[in-house]
Amino acid sequence: MRGGDKLQMLYYTKIHKGTEETAGPKAPNDIYKFTEELGGESIEFREAPNKGGLYRKLWMLTFGSFQWWRVFAKLREGDTLVYQHPSNGTRVANKIIPWIKKFKKAKFVVVIHDLESLRQLSYIYNEAVYKIADSKLLNNFDNIICHNDEMKKYLIDSGIPEEKLISLKIFDYFSVLEMQDNTSSNALVIAGNLFPEKSPYIYKLIEHTFNYQLNLYGPYMDKNIELGDKIKYFGSFKPDELPGKLEGKFGLVWDGDSLDTCSGNTGNYLRYNNPHKTSLYLTAGIPVIIWKEAAMAKFIKKHNAGILVESLLEIDDVINNISESDYTKLKTNAIKIGMQLRSGYYYKKALQTCLDNTNSNK
Repeated sequence: MRGGDKLQMLYYTKIHKGTEETAGPKAPNDIYKFTEELGGESIEFREAPNKGGLYRKLWMLTFGSFQWWRVFAKLREGDTLVYQHPSNGTRVANKIIPWIKKFKKAKFVVVIHDLESLRQLSYIYNEAVYKIADSKLLNNFDNIICHNDEMKKYLIDSGIPEEKLISLKIFDYFSVLEMQDNTSSNALVIAGNLFPEKSPYIYKLIEHTFNYQLNLYGPYMDKNIELGDKIKYFGSFKPDELPGKLEGKFGLVWDGDSLDTCSGNTGNYLRYNNPHKTSLYLTAGIPVIIWKEAAMAKFIKKHNAGILVESLLEIDDVINNISESDYTKLKTNAIKIGMQLRSGYYYKKALQTCLDNTNSNK
């Protein structure tokens, strides 16, 4: 709730994503929480059924469309709605949002989690849908909270007006778990989706000879791979549990199928996105090792919270030869940022900028 000449309300669409042991629901759930802390009130949406073909289309055209009537009924002139992208029902949202804005004179803010037109994961990518989602739909919003300045440039080049765009800088990561002092061993942490087709670089790294401990966390580990003495698989945990489970000196932010550079669609995506695992490591108080061409590398360098590398072959030298004083500085800065992430600092700052823009445009 916000003050002014009229009583204005902050709302957000809420879709229950479950609590599976993947990072997927964590970022949206944290946005819900931090929006509530700013006085936001939820408008519940049901997730589309996991069925293809005609049934799903009929559901979206009927119940999916009806859900937007709840938004129409709630909003009043001057209110603000926060929406998260991508969500199911792109075509429906693209038609209905402009109509609601016209009749209700409310403001719409969108938080981008992924741009599938950039990421292009082969097993979910639908070119026709995501061209609408990442261009036409986004243009319907008054403000767009994007990941960082590199994504901002991409969206401007795609036809999004610059004045709509606000850089988040890094995703927040709510946690109440105590930060562990677990950096005594020279271990590298990799946390995330360990499915071989999603993270092929991990399995190339496993085959490589290195002189540090490799600690793996996450679902879909290939159990047929033989792990050597320097590799340990800890298992899969819920995102809210994970910051308290990580053990290591550094956390790795990398993607693609090569040890020499971040390659392929997922590797190239690092040039534009804020990987959520970066936030996970920092929330746990662990400095990061990140590809120097990644968009997030600028943030890590600015805050001195990790090491930038060109190749994974540099990690041996980084882990085994960094001085105690240099590492202590990185660790101190990682903890400082981690405390900000736990409180929703970056999202709240970005959303407040959107709300201030709304008030100034009245």
